[in-house]
Amino acid sequence: MIVYNVRCTKDHVFEEWFDSMADYDAKAAQGKIVCPSCGDRKIVKALMAPNVTGGAKAPAGPCGGPICASGCALAD
Repeated sequence: MIVYNVRCTKDHVFEEWFDSMADYDAKAAQGKIVCPSCGDRKIVKALMAPNVTGGAKAPAGPCGGPICASGCALAD
């Protein structure tokens, strides 16, 4: 499953779920995606922000913050 933000010609943006990119393409070409606000069937993909997850956290030093440079008084 894949979710897209889609937009109608009146700039209503909404989410729709599809089985695949090909499923979106087929439904959009056939006019099977309907705007819930106005009923428009001319739908295109809207810009979406990527879903970015946080990476690994830096190891903690003695103070609970990131490991300090060699000049840290708590590192001894």
